[in-house]
Amino acid sequence: MADQVRRPRPPVGLQARGRRFWKDTLEAYELTDGELSLLAEVCRTMDTLDELARIVAAEGATTTGSQGQKVVHPAVAEARQQRLALHRLLAALALPDEDGRIVKGARTYAGRLNAQHQWKGAVTDAALRRVEGA
Repeated sequence: MADQVRRPRPPVGLQARGRRFWKDTLEAYELTDGELSLLAEVCRTMDTLDELARIVAAEGATTTGSQGQKVVHPAVAEARQQRLALHRLLAALALPDEDGRIVKGARTYAGRLNAQHQWKGAVTDAALRRVEGA
């Protein structure tokens, strides 16, 4: 009989999307306790995003402000913050994508682009100095 891996149960209170991501992730990867904690937060954040989307769908993307003006619904702004949190949590979890690459955080990506830009600039400046000095 094949060995069956006992997977941790999903945290209490997860909704459909969170439970599905929990299940799919643990079918694909073996996680440490720390990674399981991050995974739980990823799943909760996904569920929060779904709830915020339901609120916006029901109430609209705008609401009436204190002076009677139209303003962005608070759920829209919160969803934006939750998406940032989700991205950071996924980057911290560091699960590889289909190609085996790790999801990088926005700062890591921006830092790499900045370093590449500086390196190209340094090479170009040095080359120009050599040409001008020759």
